[in-house]
Amino acid sequence: MTIEEKIEKAEQRIKELQLLIRHWKASHASSEHVALELIEGLVSDDYEREVA
Repeated sequence: MTIEEKIEKAEQRIKELQLLIRHWKASHASSEHVALELIEGLVSDDYEREVA
């Protein structure tokens, strides 16, 4: 496996772990509204990072 492949695999794993953490945070939120705001904010952050 090349260094580029290792980096790609690691980046994919990081994304998977971040998604899992978001799921846990949203499921632990005190209300559906708070969970939705949390998820929307994180999705917005992802979009901004992808654009940059």
